[in-house]
Amino acid sequence: MLQAVEGGPYRCALVIRIEGGVDDDLLAEIAEATGLNFALYGNGGFGGESVAAVYTADGNLLMEVLCDEVGAKALFIWANSTERAVAIRDVIGARWSTWSEQMLRAQLEETFEEQPTALVALLMAVGGATPEPETLDLLQRALDHDDTKVRQAAEYARLVASEFVHPPVVMRAEPKRALDEILRPARPVEGDQHWVTVRAGLPDRSVPRPVTWLRTPVDDPEDVAFWAGQAYWILLAIDDRDDSGWHEEIFCPRDKRTALHIVRHPALGNVHVALHGEAVDTTAAALVEDLGAEVLAGPPAGAGG
Repeated sequence: MLQAVEGGPYRCALVIRIEGGVDDDLLAEIAEATGLNFALYGNGGFGGESVAAVYTADGNLLMEVLCDEVGAKALFIWANSTERAVAIRDVIGARWSTWSEQMLRAQLEETFEEQPTALVALLMAVGGATPEPETLDLLQRALDHDDTKVRQAAEYARLVASEFVHPPVVMRAEPKRALDEILRPARPVEGDQHWVTVRAGLPDRSVPRPVTWLRTPVDDPEDVAFWAGQAYWILLAIDDRDDSGWHEEIFCPRDKRTALHIVRHPALGNVHVALHGEAVDTTAAALVEDLGAEVLAGPPAGAGG
């Protein structure tokens, strides 16, 4: 069902499997079909029993809504025209296994007593619009049921549905800070740690330029960091992933044209340094003179962490 809410957008929804959801491929397919380039606006919810990731495009909303209490998930579409709402819904339907209000109601018509919490998914499939009369009738039958568990599930479904009438309250996502060129991988990388690394085994984040390695005589990375600070280099990133013992700090001079990676790992022994950018030779020479570092012919064994 597609419904225009007075003073608001055209609303519809599709229930999807819990492991499904909005991803880059789905957004690209929607953009190709509709010309709408949805982007994540932020995360929030409707003030109670559900959470939502909200994507926006020219005043249209695509929301991935989860009611974790019962493990139900739906994609809500609030569009500014019928045509756009239908087109977005068609793309989602072609991409994922989906269930509409009508489909779920048909499945539950004679069996909601067996799994009453499925009534929540049925109401989520309405997407914040007014349920069809047949859906309201089914819900009322559940509310009047002799079984306490069925009545409680129906009341909970009604509560969840009542929240979807209102716009979501969203905490806007912080835009990912643009990386300085010296820290950018060859292609953008998702995740919190999206800058280059000299750790082997991560090709998507490898340094896209020649790297010069040095072995220092020190076993504390703070000794090299102190040297960088004395040279007025700036700490731009720290990589302490998992429990492998890998530690990597990246410093740059003020012009951001050279990068110095301080690396510590049990397999490496002493602290190592990796350099790339414009001033590799002069920086390496200074590390050799000031710290007694040794320039290596290539990455040390164990650099994979």
